[in-house]
Amino acid sequence: MRRLNAFDTAVIVVGVFCAMGFGLAKAGYAGVDKIVEGKAKVGIDVYLIGLKTTDADLFTVGDKSAITIRNRPVEPPMEITKVVHWPHKASFLAQDGKSAVAFPDPTMMIEGTNTPIAHDFLITVTETAERTKDGYIVSGNKIKIGNQVELEGFKYRAQGVVVDIKEVGADAAASSGTPVKNSAPSEESEK
Repeated sequence: MRRLNAFDTAVIVVGVFCAMGFGLAKAGYAGVDKIVEGKAKVGIDVYLIGLKTTDADLFTVGDKSAITIRNRPVEPPMEITKVVHWPHKASFLAQDGKSAVAFPDPTMMIEGTNTPIAHDFLITVTETAERTKDGYIVSGNKIKIGNQVELEGFKYRAQGVVVDIKEVGADAAASSGTPVKNSAPSEESEK
């Protein structure tokens, strides 16, 4: 009978640990203390402030947009399901001295026209995510409100921030609305 040397023992131990890790991952453990409770299709709202472009239709519903979270690309690219945009606004003190009013930023207009080059966008992208007690995990990246993200397409690469994450049903994703063009937020929401 042959004795095991140190190298053979190390290979066997590593193999056992790999098998245990694979078994735990299949059982639903995303990490040491993260148990996957299920999968859900989520809509991630990304807010882009003051994006400089003359093409207000840069983002199109149905297109794919690559997203980067904490300098880690998320694969596959996510589908854009909703786009809302309005001209970037500048805030000024009102005449009463107690409130603020917002107007399209005059410094961000194409010279000689009223066409803005700075826009604010609210873009919703959807993807299937794992749900844990601590939040959603998209392709191995934990995603939360406040995360800095980067959207990238054929003509753009823009940085924004996650402002909302919500579960969307299969029928809600299929009947996503068309983009709203040049719709500014209501005055009540700005107060």
